[in-house]
Amino acid sequence: MKTTAERQREITRSMALVHMLRDRMGVTSVYGFAGRYDGMMQGTSNTQESKKWRPVFSGKQPLTARTLASLSELFPDAPLLHQDGPANLWRAMWGDISALITCIRSHPKCSPQTPLHLAEKSIEAELLCAGPANLATLTYAVALYRLRREMEPDARIDGYGLNLTGCAWRCVETCLKDDAVTRELESLGVQEWITDELENMEKQRIKAKPRARLFD
Repeated sequence: MKTTAERQREITRSMALVHMLRDRMGVTSVYGFAGRYDGMMQGTSNTQESKKWRPVFSGKQPLTARTLASLSELFPDAPLLHQDGPANLWRAMWGDISALITCIRSHPKCSPQTPLHLAEKSIEAELLCAGPANLATLTYAVALYRLRREMEPDARIDGYGLNLTGCAWRCVETCLKDDAVTRELESLGVQEWITDELENMEKQRIKAKPRARLFD
C-alpha cells in the first residue's frame, strides 16, 4: 500500500500529464480534453459525459495504469512524461543520486563527461548572471540542491564558510519566485504542491541541523 507522500506524488504526476496533453490537444478545459480524447478514440469512449477526467485534473485521484495505457496509445511519450515530468522535474525532485547527476550534466553548457563540480558551477552561474528562464532552470536547481543535500550536506565554500546546500537552496528559491517559472507550474496545476514539497525538504534540513542556517 502506498504512503500518503507516494500517493500525492502519483496525483501530481497525473495532473501535470493531463494538463500537458490538454495543451498539446489545443484545448483549454477538462471538458474540451474529454471531447478531444473521445474523438481520438473513435467512438469507443464517452469520457465527456462520464466526467472521468475531472478528478485527475483537480488533483483528487491519480491516473490508473489502464487509463495511462490508453493515453499512451494516443500519445506514445505519455508514460515517459508521466515518469520524468515537465522538463524532467520529477527526476530532479524524486530521482536517485545517479538521476540527479545525469540531470545536472544535462545542462546546455555541459556534457555527460563534464566534471560534476564544473557542471554544478554552470547551474549556479546561470542563475546568478541570467536568472531563471523557464521550468528547466528549476529542474537544474532542484537537482543541484538535492544532490548536495544527500551527498555533502555540510560541505562549505573554501575561504567563505558558506554552506553549499544552503546556496543551492537559494537557487531553488529564486526559481520558485520567478514569474515565468510560476506561470509554467500554474498552467500544469501543480504550482502549490511543488512549492510546498520543496519548502518542506528545506524545513527538514534546517530542523535536522538548525545551525546550518547560520552558514547559508
